[in-house]
Amino acid sequence: MFDYSNLTKKDLVSDVESTFKKSSTLILEIKNSEIPEIMMFDSFERIIEDLSGRVAFLADVSDSEEIRNYGNEVESLIGNYLIEIFTDVDLFNKFNLIDPTQLDFESKKYHEELERDFIDAGHNLEENKKMRLIEIEKKLIDLEINFSKNIADDKSEVYFEPSELAGLSGGELGSLEFKSGKYTVTMSYPDVNAVLENCSVRKSRESVWKAFNNRAVSMNLPILKETVVLRNEKAKLFGFETWSQYRLKYRMAKNPDNVNKMYDSLIPALQKSAEAEKMELSSDNIDPTDISPWDIRYLITKRRNMLSNLDNSELKKYFYIHDVKVEMFSICEEVFDISIKQEDSKTAWHEDVELWSIWNENDIKIAYFYLDLYPRKGKFTHAAVFDISPGSQDGETLPVCSMVTNFPNPNTGDGLMNFDEVETLFHEFGHVLHNGIGKSKFARFLGANVEWDFVEAPSQIMEHWVWKSECLKRFSKNIETGEVFSAELSEKINETKNIGISLLTLRQVSFGLADQHLHGLDFADDLDEVEKNSQKVTTLEYPNDVNHLGCFGHLLGGYDAAYYGYLWADIIGDDLFSRFEKEGVLSKSVGVEYKQKILSVGGSRNAEDMVEDFLGRKWNDKAFLDQKKLTKS
Repeated sequence: MFDYSNLTKKDLVSDVESTFKKSSTLILEIKNSEIPEIMMFDSFERIIEDLSGRVAFLADVSDSEEIRNYGNEVESLIGNYLIEIFTDVDLFNKFNLIDPTQLDFESKKYHEELERDFIDAGHNLEENKKMRLIEIEKKLIDLEINFSKNIADDKSEVYFEPSELAGLSGGELGSLEFKSGKYTVTMSYPDVNAVLENCSVRKSRESVWKAFNNRAVSMNLPILKETVVLRNEKAKLFGFETWSQYRLKYRMAKNPDNVNKMYDSLIPALQKSAEAEKMELSSDNIDPTDISPWDIRYLITKRRNMLSNLDNSELKKYFYIHDVKVEMFSICEEVFDISIKQEDSKTAWHEDVELWSIWNENDIKIAYFYLDLYPRKGKFTHAAVFDISPGSQDGETLPVCSMVTNFPNPNTGDGLMNFDEVETLFHEFGHVLHNGIGKSKFARFLGANVEWDFVEAPSQIMEHWVWKSECLKRFSKNIETGEVFSAELSEKINETKNIGISLLTLRQVSFGLADQHLHGLDFADDLDEVEKNSQKVTTLEYPNDVNHLGCFGHLLGGYDAAYYGYLWADIIGDDLFSRFEKEGVLSKSVGVEYKQKILSVGGSRNAEDMVEDFLGRKWNDKAFLDQKKLTKS
């Protein structure tokens, strides 16, 4: 394992310089070869991916501001270096000497994708267009890095007197800084979640919601505006009308029309259900027509507490993060016929970070993963799984990824999770499993390197196990009494599963609509108007002094024109889980087949074919509609 501990910027600079030299030597070998081997390109990509995982990744997790800044700089260096490589005419000509008819299926697919990359680098464009494309690409790299950095660096805080945080538990209050008679609520997820879910003071919820959704807004809206203009210009260089058309051509959806069809088919049912949900949720003298965005999670929590007869602060006592984690591993071991073992993490980048390994059914170690679970200053603020290394071609070194989240820290607080956080943990671990189990002889197809609108399906499916009584009784363990969920309590919790689900889903739909708007024909529209128009779908009234697009990291984090993929993959994930529903929630036979036909394949097959292979039919939205209790007209 790479030693991240005690790294200095000087170490990283040296690493970057030597790695670029090594990779450039390999490129020269390819160009000097008579006919290059396809695996030579894979070797190059592994070198670059390893460098990104050793250095650029630290921009999201390092305690040192200097190293975080250098990580961002290296991300830019790598991006610009790859532009240089894929725009190299001599390299492209040498690549074209490879005869794809002589390749096996997986190698042909790799060859096709490399060819796409060369074409997308502008080799089929007129010279002036190719030069402009390079300018755009370089500018986009810097804009994307700065957008993400501004969110991570945002230091927004809100200050409250004790009475203004009524409803928060002693543990939640204890995790907040208390100074000069006021509590400080930061924009870390544990702080924000505590207020939005449990604070009975509506004005306090509003203040936190607005602060959270206005992070980095002044710096990032201009960046976003410039980005969508450049993306549209790039799409037009290739003959597409919009960035969305350009981006979706190799994805499951194929084009934005199919995305719109998905939304159009579901929105009426979701909106009809949302109106009923508002009637059901209305309390605290808040009229159904007056429910605001900052009320939703509080009202959902209150309704859940009432139906389960268990206050949220009491419910959290069942979900101590380490207990949940260990039992999650146990469930995955049982269902997917794997083993998960803890490793020595002394070489990790922070003392809170854990290192684990995945072993197959033959007790052979196949991958590593880090868990970086708790908030820190300057750290990535959301939840994601990062590829760190694809491992080596010969298997001597193994793939590595890291889950990076912001859950309650047991080292500084009680480490108790709310139910949504438990669901998020399972979700992100779905990505870890995909990264660790997915195999290919090419780094490009390892793990979760699949079509962007399928990448969330193996994580969405994982959320289902959270709600099943067979699993609930395993990972619920009261921190004070040791009691686990009874069958009765599991049943009550499951009765709360769909509370507010349509309202929450419509919020996600609004994100997807804003994304499609920004990357469609009307990309140049005023960003406040884009925000306002996308929010209409939610059936709620949104304030005019907030524009969350500035902290919508997905827009410049790889999900541009692709945020719809969460709902798209949610539908597929529900359909995939329908086999477990029918044949056994903890069925090893189904789990192993899922592992073999979905997880193990990685991106070496088209997602559509993998899903059909596992289901024995084309996927559909029946399971999704049943899960959400929706009826389409």
